[in-house]
Amino acid sequence: MANHVSNNISVVGNEFVEAKMIELLANVEDLPYADTGGFAKVFYKNPELGEGGATMNSWAGNNIGAKWAHFEHRQDTMDFQVTSAWYPVKEFAMNLYNQLVDLDSEVAVEVRYEDETYEPVGGILVHDGHIFQEEDHDFEYPDEKDYEDDYDEYDNATMVFMDAIGDYQGDVIVKGYSKIKSGEGNPFVFEES
Repeated sequence: MANHVSNNISVVGNEFVEAKMIELLANVEDLPYADTGGFAKVFYKNPELGEGGATMNSWAGNNIGAKWAHFEHRQDTMDFQVTSAWYPVKEFAMNLYNQLVDLDSEVAVEVRYEDETYEPVGGILVHDGHIFQEEDHDFEYPDEKDYEDDYDEYDNATMVFMDAIGDYQGDVIVKGYSKIKSGEGNPFVFEES
């Protein structure tokens, strides 16, 4: 597994959740790029920071799910991207859900993630006090050498590949809603340490 994981996070909730997300994302948008400590201070009560202001790896691993994570950019009012190290931000998704569930008992936090080498690609759903996660390690980015300098074919293959990634991640989220609704999701308890 390579170092960077892209986590595309979507929050599904009512107008109170939307107002809270606008507030949270406004606070992280003003941070310097790759500010792991600032990111943690926006979303957590007591993040453990080192002398330079970055999150401590052990604290981040337990509370975010990766040894570091930072805000990348906002995609919409309740959609944003976080980059993390080596692992998806599973614990972050549970923490965010906990902050929002009192505003909307039906809130959901959806995470679609991929490692920079596409090993793994997956999804996480936190909803109704449960979590569902699934990932696949079999995606292989098209090798340009296989297309004998036919750049149009290579471009087409990469577009098909990216569509397959998106389709898989979307299917994981749909499957997560179904599993949680049928009682097959994993109940969770997350408390910031």
